[in-house]
Amino acid sequence: MDVIEFVSLLRQFNADTVLIGAAVWGLTLLLKKTVLKKLPKKLLTFVPFALGIALCAAYAALCGGEAGQAVAQGVACGSLATVIHVVCRQFSAGGTQNTKAACVKAMLAPYRTLEDEEAAALALAVESDEAAARGLLAEYAGEAGDVLYPLLAGTLAIL
Repeated sequence: MDVIEFVSLLRQFNADTVLIGAAVWGLTLLLKKTVLKKLPKKLLTFVPFALGIALCAAYAALCGGEAGQAVAQGVACGSLATVIHVVCRQFSAGGTQNTKAACVKAMLAPYRTLEDEEAAALALAVESDEAAARGLLAEYAGEAGDVLYPLLAGTLAIL
């Protein structure tokens, strides 16, 4: 993904979602290096989504928004933060890896190190065959696969 594609990706969101997503990305980086340093890596996968929900709930409370939409918007912000993390890592490494496969690898890294082909196959399965995707997630992440599927599907849907 190049800079133009990344900017085009951001244009599909409202300004508040982009700002909160960027804040979630920054807070996640900060927390991973400080307070959450000793948190098991398997739980770190969920940090951007939990932060996204918390920040969106606070934003809804302050601005008079609907609390029911805070969860959905929070998951979108967590997904966006995950994508920002992967894209920044790709830019800094100079890699040309498929962004969807890179997101899959990043989200499943605490559970299993995936090869590029496995990550691409899982990304394709998430987009086309939910049963196959859930089966692969169960194989790769065990019981966490059921929780990871909607988060992974939401993340890949924004790409």
